[in-house]
Amino acid sequence: MADENSSDWNGPERRNDERRKEERRGQDIGPPIGVGERRSGQDRRLFDRRAQGTTTGQLLVEVGRFAAENMVFNQKGNKAAARRARKHLSTIMKLAKERRAEISNEVKDGKPKDSDTGADVDDD
Repeated sequence: MADENSSDWNGPERRNDERRKEERRGQDIGPPIGVGERRSGQDRRLFDRRAQGTTTGQLLVEVGRFAAENMVFNQKGNKAAARRARKHLSTIMKLAKERRAEISNEVKDGKPKDSDTGADVDDD
C-alpha cells in the first residue's frame, strides 16, 4: 500500500492537483487574488511570462532550464543532466547571437524598440 509521501502515489487528489497546474499554465496569471500589483504601470518587469515568444523571453527560459539541469548535475552527479545543461548552454549561445543581431538592426533602423511589446523605449 503506497502512502501519500511516496513518489508512485497516484490518488485522485494528485491527479486533480496536476490538472489544476496544467490549467494555470495555460492562463494569463497575474498577482494572487486580493493582492494588488506591486509595480506601477510605468515600471518594467525583468521577465514577463507572456513574452516567451520573443528572443529575450526564450533566452530567459533557457537560462532557467540550464540552471535547473546544472543544479541536478552538481548535487547528484547525474551525467544525463550534464549533457542537458550543455545543450541548454548551446541554445543560450545561439539565442544570444540572435538577440545581438536584433539589437544591432534596431539601432541601425533608428530608435530602439522594446523587444517584448514593440513600444518605444524611454530614456528617462
